[in-house]
Amino acid sequence: MRRVVLLALCLLPVRADAWASARQPDLEAIRAIKHVEAVAIDQPIRVDGVLDEPAWQRAMPATDFYQQQPAEFELATRRTEVRFLYDRDTLYVGAVLYDPEPDRLITNELKRDFGGSSGDGFGLILDTFQDRRSAFGFITNPGGAQRESLGYENGRRNDANWHGVWFVKTKIRADGWSLEYAIPFKTLRFPENASQVWGMNMVRWARRANETSTWAPVPRQFTHYNVAYAGTLTGIANAQPGRNLQVKPFTTAQVRRDARGPSDGAGDGGVDVKWGITSSLLLDASWRTDFSQVEADEQQINLTRFSQFFPEKREFFLESPAAFQIGVLENEMESPRRDLVPFFSRRIGLSGDGRPLPVVGGLRLTGRSGRQGLGVLTMQTEDFEGRPGDNFTAARMSHDVSRTATVAGFYFGREATGSASFNRVGGFDVRLRPHATVEIEGFAMRSASAGLSSDWAGRTGFRLDSRTHRARAGFLHIGDAFRHDLGFVRRRGVGTAFGQYARVFRPRNPDGRVREYRVGAETETTTDAGYSTLLTRVGQANYEMLFAGGGEVRTWARTTFERSRSPFDVGSLTVRPGEYTFEDVGLEFRSNRSAALSGSVEISAGEFWTGRQRQAGGGLRWRLNAHFALSTTLSRSAISLPEGGFTGDLVGLRADWSVTSRMFLNAFVQYNGETDTWLSNVRYNLIHRPLSDFYIVWNETHAPGATRRAVLLKFTHMLAF
Repeated sequence: MRRVVLLALCLLPVRADAWASARQPDLEAIRAIKHVEAVAIDQPIRVDGVLDEPAWQRAMPATDFYQQQPAEFELATRRTEVRFLYDRDTLYVGAVLYDPEPDRLITNELKRDFGGSSGDGFGLILDTFQDRRSAFGFITNPGGAQRESLGYENGRRNDANWHGVWFVKTKIRADGWSLEYAIPFKTLRFPENASQVWGMNMVRWARRANETSTWAPVPRQFTHYNVAYAGTLTGIANAQPGRNLQVKPFTTAQVRRDARGPSDGAGDGGVDVKWGITSSLLLDASWRTDFSQVEADEQQINLTRFSQFFPEKREFFLESPAAFQIGVLENEMESPRRDLVPFFSRRIGLSGDGRPLPVVGGLRLTGRSGRQGLGVLTMQTEDFEGRPGDNFTAARMSHDVSRTATVAGFYFGREATGSASFNRVGGFDVRLRPHATVEIEGFAMRSASAGLSSDWAGRTGFRLDSRTHRARAGFLHIGDAFRHDLGFVRRRGVGTAFGQYARVFRPRNPDGRVREYRVGAETETTTDAGYSTLLTRVGQANYEMLFAGGGEVRTWARTTFERSRSPFDVGSLTVRPGEYTFEDVGLEFRSNRSAALSGSVEISAGEFWTGRQRQAGGGLRWRLNAHFALSTTLSRSAISLPEGGFTGDLVGLRADWSVTSRMFLNAFVQYNGETDTWLSNVRYNLIHRPLSDFYIVWNETHAPGATRRAVLLKFTHMLAF
């Protein structure tokens, strides 16, 4: 196997005459006529999913949805009618979604924050400040499940961890399905005007046809949260936003047992507060912050010489991410770069091995005022096992120079309590959007730490997202002495240039078996911080096919050069210093995720440093019905080097039971063959009233010579004013 394998994927048979020609209507002209008016009512609507109140007939429906997939900008094949009513406190949305075979509607799951596009569904997107950049999203499916999100930067980043009070009911009809929303105005933030003019769009997923359509047409490379293409909702007058104050006290109890010691129990309590200081400025406060209900981290096998990245799962830190987001954003389906993350909240309240540290509390202030954006976070941790507590501060202030340019300054710091230890990082970032399909970013920051030299790091990047071309390019520098205790730095003392390009082809016939082809390449070159010595060089060719039913297949071939200056371990094996060149190829297949039985398979093989590697993995999900699903994953990595062999296995089993759309039982069991460790996590969650939860959590970790078990209870009760 030689480098010529990189050319193989580009020679796969394709027909040049089969690609659809670009035909884009005047989207701005269509957007201008996409207007619907909400009608005032005196009596509230009974939210039962049936539009039988006479008031609904007074509202003119919004109709004529346009396809994103498969036939871009053609009218949707299924008719949708949406009406809007309101009273002093609430916005009501009523929709009829026609379908010729309602008995075949797909409800893939009922859990809160379900995967919106994995079944039939409907979503409402509200740009209440009409800034054409950010929005509220409310999504449901035929089973009445709820998902709400905040969209930022025209859908580049969606905060699905934002939770607001709203109500929905659905009803299966002989000609399709219908729904009713009730969204209290106090759930939203909007200008303090007598009359409201909001940007608005709607999305519908007709999953059997794998059809996505929006009320105001949005190009297929963007999500429905791209409100630059949204229509308009008017007619709302004298809306009362309320006091925008939420108080959520909570209490916890837990019993823990270590196999080497007796059981011990503890109880605690605290409170979380949300206060809308203004219509666009939000203050979050937390005292005795507790994350006991959070799902455990999944095990990983590390085949690299660098640190692993584990995603944040704690709700408090996941909310309002845009305020601290630095750099160009990836789409939800992209694999983000993790070599330099300017703000990584897992550094707060977690030890290096993932154990929770006690958090006294904290404050977070986020929002906008005119062209200014603000994000300030401060958290205090307690002393733990001889380690002093820390105060963490994150702050970023941005200014929109124009609709297409934003500049910002930021600061991230850790100050040890009662100690001279500290780490401080400050810098600035710039984001430009000269065209709807182009983004340019740049940021630089410098660190200062107690007893260490200061150093700097930064990145500049470019991305293009057009209908037929996708491109990324950038350059990264991280100094040898750069240290960032509130960020994630995979590798210090490097300069990295990276880029990728994909050409997107679509057959002329949108009803064919293949919906899209992608042919592309990626490259990455890393030197030392002085740019004198090559450390890593990677080149990769990719070929992808997206099928009409929702499945996809991807193949790749890769060549890698590595210069290692010190030995490192791969499992039980050691790779010696030296220069290495090796190649590998891979294949991945994912089936239609909305099917009752779905799965994925990924295999790769080739050279690996001084030896060879073979990796295989996959998963299988079985949906018994909308309430219950069972899934399993399996991966095996077999490494052989001259000094020996190593095999790492990961096996996972997950059961998800949505008893109702407000009661859930989830179980996750994973085995890590590398460390011979079993991890079990079982969570019961009852939403006993909006944004109020009761949790019972069982955690168990079984490793050679050590077994830890814990039962955790948590009760929260939200009060809104």
